[in-house]
Amino acid sequence: MIFAEEWPLMTFTLLSQLAIGMFIILMLVKISLGNRDAQVSKAIHTGFTVVGPLTILALIFSVFHLGDPLGAPRSLFNLGSSWLSREIITASGFLILWFAFWWLSRNGKDSNAIGWAAVVLGCAAVFSMASIYSTSIRPAWDNANTYIAFFGATLAMGVLGSAGILAFGLKGSSAVGLIKSLKNMAYLGAAAVLLPMAYLPIFISGLSGGGSAAEASANILSGSMGMLVSRGVLSVAGAGLLIYALQQGAKGKKLSSGAIYLAFVLVVAGEFIGRYLFYAMGVSPMIGT
Repeated sequence: MIFAEEWPLMTFTLLSQLAIGMFIILMLVKISLGNRDAQVSKAIHTGFTVVGPLTILALIFSVFHLGDPLGAPRSLFNLGSSWLSREIITASGFLILWFAFWWLSRNGKDSNAIGWAAVVLGCAAVFSMASIYSTSIRPAWDNANTYIAFFGATLAMGVLGSAGILAFGLKGSSAVGLIKSLKNMAYLGAAAVLLPMAYLPIFISGLSGGGSAAEASANILSGSMGMLVSRGVLSVAGAGLLIYALQQGAKGKKLSSGAIYLAFVLVVAGEFIGRYLFYAMGVSPMIGT
């Protein structure tokens, strides 16, 4: 089970990865489209606007996880050796660059250079988040699965979140160019959903022969098979539904916003279960020794 103090951290990782993933996908869509009509530009700007509040909310949860919110600045003092310090710096830097990018765009002065710099800092923030766990003493976290899970969630939720907010911005109108660009991104999202699942047997096999703590983590996963299956079904169904809806839209048919919203909910639910299991299987090697 996840202890109560882990919920803010779990929420922080999911929200921040959603925000960063959305920014990455929106930048890719923005660049791929080039010149856009007014409605498409407005929909993309709306997407970028949502990223900021999501990031701020994520950072609020991260501060409360520290136990002493007023002491949070002290966590910055070990930037050279602490992945936590690097996480805070990169996530905060991403928010600052997002604001600069958003403000310039709002005033008709787009800066792709700032946008790509924000993408780099966002990826660095996700890498730092994963490194906090991969450098821990818990065998379920100290491996490549942590990076695959965190970057997979970033891209999967980023694709679905971007598709949802852009569908909302289009308000049912047909923008075939944007829909085709999103369809290409949807395949990336599907790959991000499938890769962690494909790696799961390798991950569990590695745990099975890794000592008492690793075996305890493997037993937790084995005992949570129903949740694992549910996570897979929800995520795959969401990715598949998104691809189907965008394929129909790319053919000139009316884009089903409802289907895209449902796909987003399914994938987020799947990632929530996956993140819950990630924390639940984090058994310390001190247990049973």
